[in-house]
Amino acid sequence: MRQLRLAALMTEKATLLYEDGKRPGAEANMAKLLASEASWKAAEACLQTHGGYGFAEEYDVERKYRETRLYQIAPISTNLILSYIAEHVMGLPRSY
Repeated sequence: MRQLRLAALMTEKATLLYEDGKRPGAEANMAKLLASEASWKAAEACLQTHGGYGFAEEYDVERKYRETRLYQIAPISTNLILSYIAEHVMGLPRSY
């Protein structure tokens, strides 16, 4: 999973910046975005692999599938992350 590796690298970069007293907002937001997308793709693959059994309580696939969706909306949504990156990294005008 390429996105998972990218998320880990971005998290490490954000951590190092934070420890140096800098503001790693862009890096932290990008790490969260990449990690949430990697998690969602893994959940999709898991559900696809299990098929109809993915919704059976015994396998806990449905619960994990539901939980991984939470990573895209909490504590900050994907749309807000993209707005932050557009404004603070790319220098585009505020969109909201």
